[in-house]
Amino acid sequence: MITLVIIQGSLEDIAGGVRAGQWRMVAAQTRQLVLASLQVSGLEFGGEPFWQENGGALDQISCAPEPLRVQGFALVHEANELASDPSGADSWLARLEEWAGLVQRGLGVDENLPELRSPQGMFGGLRLVRGWTETVDSLGLPPLLPSDWTKPL
Repeated sequence: MITLVIIQGSLEDIAGGVRAGQWRMVAAQTRQLVLASLQVSGLEFGGEPFWQENGGALDQISCAPEPLRVQGFALVHEANELASDPSGADSWLARLEEWAGLVQRGLGVDENLPELRSPQGMFGGLRLVRGWTETVDSLGLPPLLPSDWTKPL
């Protein structure tokens, strides 16, 4: 879910920010993307499966592979430099997208993950919820939305 929600959303925001020249937003979203990606890549090696659940107590990076950490932090540093020199933004974005793809491929998924959020909206997320509800019901788990939220007024 971190990959589907946090990483995909950050990539979309970063690409839009590069097109719009919103360099501080690009830097902030790059930091979020890199931290989430490092956390996901570290899950295989004992990383915690929570996103910002414990605030400062959560270590998102120590279990991530060293090469990904070094490359990811270099991309964050470069994102911060784009505000003063945006001339290499397109090539930087291509490298960032490739780096994020390494994380996804590291999950052992043979195909691209579904897109939940796009410029057209959250329709992918809505399709996921529809299928998720059937799965939750078949397993006898609590509903995705509390019943108080779905009762007519």
